[in-house]
Amino acid sequence: MEEPHAQPITTSENHVLRMLSQGAPVTGVLNELCNLVDAKAPGAIPTVFLMDSDDTHFRLAAGPKVPKSWSRALGGLKMSSCATFRTAGGWQNKYGTIADLTTDPSSAECWAPILTDGIQTAWVAPILSKNQKMLGSLMLFYPTSHSLGRGDMELMEWAAHVAAIAIESHRNEQDRYKIVRQLHQSQDTERRRIARELHDSTGQKLALLAINLSLAQNAKSSKPDNRILSDCASLTKDISDELRTLSYLLHPPLLDECGLDAAIQWYVSGINQRPGLRVEVEICEEMGRLTEDAELAVFRVIQASLTNVHLHSKAAEALVKIEQNADEIIVVVSDNGNGIPDGVLDFSSRTKSVGVGIAGMRERMEQLGGKLEIETNCNGTKVKGTIPNIHFRPTA
Repeated sequence: MEEPHAQPITTSENHVLRMLSQGAPVTGVLNELCNLVDAKAPGAIPTVFLMDSDDTHFRLAAGPKVPKSWSRALGGLKMSSCATFRTAGGWQNKYGTIADLTTDPSSAECWAPILTDGIQTAWVAPILSKNQKMLGSLMLFYPTSHSLGRGDMELMEWAAHVAAIAIESHRNEQDRYKIVRQLHQSQDTERRRIARELHDSTGQKLALLAINLSLAQNAKSSKPDNRILSDCASLTKDISDELRTLSYLLHPPLLDECGLDAAIQWYVSGINQRPGLRVEVEICEEMGRLTEDAELAVFRVIQASLTNVHLHSKAAEALVKIEQNADEIIVVVSDNGNGIPDGVLDFSSRTKSVGVGIAGMRERMEQLGGKLEIETNCNGTKVKGTIPNIHFRPTA
């Protein structure tokens, strides 16, 4: 028997495959797949359902032609298992099974509003993972008593196969994001612990040492060389300042206590105390507190960006700007430096490895459902991060 859909790949099929290879969002791939099936199966209403976490119910994931009146009926669709498909009298070969869903009593409850719209036939093909686990289903609704021909069946099997690749790729990417997020959370937790220990333990001991040295220096009886004691006191103060700075860099307590605005202002004030770079800050006054993860991600993006500006750009000025619109929170760090070399930016755009710098900033934005964009030339660089407007803390 021939491979399903063994004909030459069409332009539409090639477009869907290109979307897959480029990592397009799963919803976009599935909707485009439905459009392709629609073009090859005139009269059908193609849909893709995904299995919910309870492994019992399905939810509509794609179907550009689905009437809005169907949404509630199809919202909690309970569908047969793959094993039931194989005994439902449908067409089956080694590649899969196509079944007539209207003969399945478990889905009868959803048909009333659909029948009202004149639908008479529904064909379904399971979307299976590599290990034959049910991921979802591809369904074709017809307004007539439509019997599938061999070409229709092969088209459904091919579409279900492509849908499985898209769904599994999406889930693998979500699993990767989950692991990366857990890694960042563990790093941030450890940073908090170290910062607390440096501040509460080491810092306190150094403060006590400074007091003792000061008392020894001010005593009236004969003492060792006061110049040495003065140097010790000065050195102790320097160490204490450095530890406090290190503690704030690991995890600024102002971020938890006072929010993103205060933490950024503190961080930038430290940069502005050094010669060579002047940083301005503009933060939308109306913006409320973000979630802990969002505030930390935005702070780290700004921190990493300014670190790159300080170390590599030779810029004299930089601007940190945070604003929001109806859909997004926008974070921009721009400078007037030399720009990022093409090779560095090209490599960072291709890699998705976990790390610091550009890759790390991109990971943090993507974990929150956002993105990172970089514009650079010989006149400077602009790093722009955006995250959806859903990461605000609930108001009291």
